[in-house]
Amino acid sequence: MTEALVVDLGTPVHVVDHGGAGPLTLLLHGLGGSAATWITVADRLAATGRRVLAPDLAGFGITPPGDRGSGVEANAALVADLVARFGEPAVLVGNSMGGLVALLAATRHPAAVAALVLVAPALPPTPRHLDPEVTVKLLGPLLPGLGAPAIRAYRATHDPELETAETLAMCTARPEAIPEEARAALVEVNRLRRSLDWTVPAFVEADRSIARWVLDRRRYRRLLHAVTQPTRVVCGAEDRLVPVASARWAAGERPDWDLVVLDDVGHLPMLETPDRFVELVATWPPDRRAR
Repeated sequence: MTEALVVDLGTPVHVVDHGGAGPLTLLLHGLGGSAATWITVADRLAATGRRVLAPDLAGFGITPPGDRGSGVEANAALVADLVARFGEPAVLVGNSMGGLVALLAATRHPAAVAALVLVAPALPPTPRHLDPEVTVKLLGPLLPGLGAPAIRAYRATHDPELETAETLAMCTARPEAIPEEARAALVEVNRLRRSLDWTVPAFVEADRSIARWVLDRRRYRRLLHAVTQPTRVVCGAEDRLVPVASARWAAGERPDWDLVVLDDVGHLPMLETPDRFVELVATWPPDRRAR
């Protein structure tokens, strides 16, 4: 049974508990996302023999940044604290920003992490594969003095429905195929966040923290090589935010990792191809099989 929890970790962390019995699995959303990102797959993953939790990371959904802040390092520590609260190492399934958070948690708090599934994780860009529209939208908040005003101006001219539609158009290969239940949940989170005064500065802080990693390839390479846990990377062949070339670079650095490229899929495989996504998570690490 799905249940909404608030876990006190210094910051009140909103967590959706999707139940299940078995190894702890945390679903970590991307920049601008929330626990709702996983709505089409979380209950099904719980049915494969896992205890599945989907938190709103600090600064996202309805979890305030508090004294932690909303950067990826702060959220890696939050994940480790959440795992400690539930008492066992977790499989971390991280999308985009959540993938980078998962990598940081795995290397800085290795005892908390049993395995990784990195879903279109934030990775260093490959200049030949940069998408102009995506580049403008992601780099805008990084500009001093312009980030927060630009987001507020966007919200002033885009209602939550239009914001969600434009996000799905950029992040998915076939936005028309996204289940209506998922689309409605994403709209509702976008609507709710507009009433919270910390959301814009939290977004800018998180975006800048991601940039400090993905724009420093040497630093990121060191991060990849520090991971000791079994790792599967899942990416979409039509991903405009994290092109396949970036995922192949990461896999080339770590040939022991498992790389899965999904045809006709963009940046959000959990929404675009939920059946295949559940199978890929349920069978990782390699000693697990779908039930």
